[in-house]
Amino acid sequence: MKISAIVFAAAAASGVVADFWISYLQNNVVNGPLIAGNRYAEGAVFVKDPQFNCDRDAGSHYIWGNTDDVSGDKVGMRTVPGKDVGFPLFRDPLDVVEINTGSNQPGHHTIYKDRGYAMVDLAGNKTGQCKLNRNFVINLDCYRGDEHIIMKGSSMFFCQSDIGLN
Repeated sequence: MKISAIVFAAAAASGVVADFWISYLQNNVVNGPLIAGNRYAEGAVFVKDPQFNCDRDAGSHYIWGNTDDVSGDKVGMRTVPGKDVGFPLFRDPLDVVEINTGSNQPGHHTIYKDRGYAMVDLAGNKTGQCKLNRNFVINLDCYRGDEHIIMKGSSMFFCQSDIGLN
């Protein structure tokens, strides 16, 4: 018991590594009010649990949309190659995944296949380590009040990092 308490205290003092998933989500609201001004969005989401369900996940994730340019103040997700392969993976292969969340956490990071899926910030510093994991498929028809929310996609990466997530 004392050893586990010491290990926990040491981890807390050194900045605990956070585990999170980056998934690809296509979200389509068939009816109901607009979500963040859009009825349809697709791109990257940061989640703690890659197994989506309607009660927890329908309309609750900010989607960092697909774009060809995430430089400077342009937010979203850029993939190389940027080929849409359809459901369930949508983007494959994932040689480079660059996500810029602007002033929101976690900020601007890139995951590189040729660096063993290291997550790197704009200064070239390694900010985390990710593992390619496409095993969790999202295929849900959700109903919330008058809204019909269709969610499709899959997990992309499991990551360990000390970057902050909101």
